[in-house]
Amino acid sequence: MLLTEEILLLEPGLEAVRAREEARLFRVIDELGELGMRFYSGRLSQGVTGETIACIKSLGMAAAEENMTDGVLNAAASLGLIGQEAARNGANEAVLETALALKALGEKTADMETIFSLRLIAISLKEVGKEAVRQGMEKEAIKSQFCLKELHNSCIGSENEFETFNEDFFSLIRDIGRCAADAGLEKAAINAAALMEDF
Repeated sequence: MLLTEEILLLEPGLEAVRAREEARLFRVIDELGELGMRFYSGRLSQGVTGETIACIKSLGMAAAEENMTDGVLNAAASLGLIGQEAARNGANEAVLETALALKALGEKTADMETIFSLRLIAISLKEVGKEAVRQGMEKEAIKSQFCLKELHNSCIGSENEFETFNEDFFSLIRDIGRCAADAGLEKAAINAAALMEDF
């Protein structure tokens, strides 16, 4: 296997999780996030293969497993920024990969029952979806809507404050739908309306 810069950062990040060293985990995720931003903006290609999304997702999932909320938040923010940058630069597959990574992280976070983490993940998903709409990526916008709906479904039955989060999911999907309608992406607008009817 080719040892890329991202892969070389993954193990130190996982070690930081095992040692519960949040500051070190932050530094690794930030470095991966910067690599991803530079890669998808076309400013970097040598030694980087676009594995940043998978690496950040792995670190975020590991942090969630250890109840390290700040690590989860940092991973979610980094994924959201990379997804938006990928959309701005026409990297369709990376936008889809980011949406799926955020959904997986959100489902893992729902087990932690920390509403703030889940909110940030959902907002990051919405922003990726809206940037996809702005770039005319209808399939990717629809995927982000479905990921939000699936994330909502994974929260159903959770205790206490998660019950109040239903309206937030509705408004996040609605925001992508409105953006799609304004941009003339009819399928994405119709999809958002159909999903909103389910709430």
